[in-house]
Amino acid sequence: MRNIKNLKDPTNCVLVLLLLFCWLSSSPVAAATTLPKVSCTDHDTKITCDCNNDDQPLVLPQLRGAVYQIEVRNCRDLTVESNALDNTEGLRKISFQHLNRLVLNKNALSVSRYASNKALIVEFENVNFQLIDSHAISGNIEEISFVGGRIEQMQPFGFTTTKDSAILLKLDGVTIQRIENQAFKKFAVDQMIIANCKFTGDVPSRAFYELEVLNELSMRNNRFQEVHSHAFSFKLISKLSLSDNQFVAVDGEWLEAQIRDAITLRGNRFGATSDIAFRSLKVHRDYQLSERLELRFHNNTVQSLLPNANNIAKVLQTEAPPQPLRFDERFALSIRQLHYDNVWNCEQLDMNQQPPTPRSEFFRLHAEQLLFSRSTVDHQGPQQYVPLRQLITEQCQRTSYVAYIVVGSVLLALLFLFLLLLLWCRLAQRRRRRKLDVVQPEPRTYKETQIVYQIENAGLLKTDL
Repeated sequence: MRNIKNLKDPTNCVLVLLLLFCWLSSSPVAAATTLPKVSCTDHDTKITCDCNNDDQPLVLPQLRGAVYQIEVRNCRDLTVESNALDNTEGLRKISFQHLNRLVLNKNALSVSRYASNKALIVEFENVNFQLIDSHAISGNIEEISFVGGRIEQMQPFGFTTTKDSAILLKLDGVTIQRIENQAFKKFAVDQMIIANCKFTGDVPSRAFYELEVLNELSMRNNRFQEVHSHAFSFKLISKLSLSDNQFVAVDGEWLEAQIRDAITLRGNRFGATSDIAFRSLKVHRDYQLSERLELRFHNNTVQSLLPNANNIAKVLQTEAPPQPLRFDERFALSIRQLHYDNVWNCEQLDMNQQPPTPRSEFFRLHAEQLLFSRSTVDHQGPQQYVPLRQLITEQCQRTSYVAYIVVGSVLLALLFLFLLLLLWCRLAQRRRRRKLDVVQPEPRTYKETQIVYQIENAGLLKTDL
């Protein structure tokens, strides 16, 4: 009976309620609901939510009614809760401008395909995302663009669309710190642009997974750290253009795509690149022209990867021998001005051929367009790149000592013959001079001459005189 009486004690009930209230207040849901809401004003079919750069954390309220456009701006710290747009009608566009910190929870910007809203245009301008949660931006999305700002973390399925074909996915001037695998997964878009972006963290495998680009994928002037194998995986790309990008390291088959109409890779710098980096670029089955699809690989720089390197971003790759790149044979490969940052190794030549030729077919076919730096003692000046064919002639010709011996022997023989000829000429001159010498008679009287004549003829002695 005492135990039953204690349970009915009102003091115990108050304690239980206090504990329950403390638990609820400490939970993330309660914390989110207790945040003050942004003040939003209506202007006909437009709702404007302006934080006026308030320093305190704010939350976007549940928006309701018939509205065509929503604009959220000037927030220091903003959280968008789940299903914030569920109660809107006829919504066409929502834009976020100049937000220092933004958190998009799950289904924060979710628009049902069968709702009364139209296909949605989502724009982020100078927005710093602390988190884009899974399925934060999903549903009937037609266009989405990120211009400026930063993305600290994007969870898997951060952006998905149920529309048959979205029009545009654009990232321009965005600093991306971390995106998880399958952050962009299974949707089709007419045009995809990634320009002037800086990826400060590695791009994991399948970050862009099973996407279809029906018109053009353009990646230009971006800076990447290590890009893992199959980081960009596309089921279809009509036109692919990669220009002026820099990669610290490219692991394995980083870009996987079926190309239908055109492909150009121009002015890119690929550091620590695997020889199979471009092997997963294929010709789409819908390509029906008789001539092969041209793959333009122009003015790029490649740094071959050391075999069996564990951490390709931290290994000095200039010590690795250059490796031939592998491409699908269905492409008509066009290579121009391909610079290798590796030192050419003459051991890669077949020295039995005259002149020596590379063993690899890739190096043989494109010897005029593959450029290597000259090995010089002074490394302070700019590197001088020369075609592989010229480099082989300058540095890899086999030295023949037999030729030097033969030439030296011939020169010695000629010198010996010259000395003999010179000696013979001198002797001939002396003989000629002796024949021309005339004996001059001594000055004697007639009588003395008669006496000498008698002596020579009669053999008389001078004592006989």
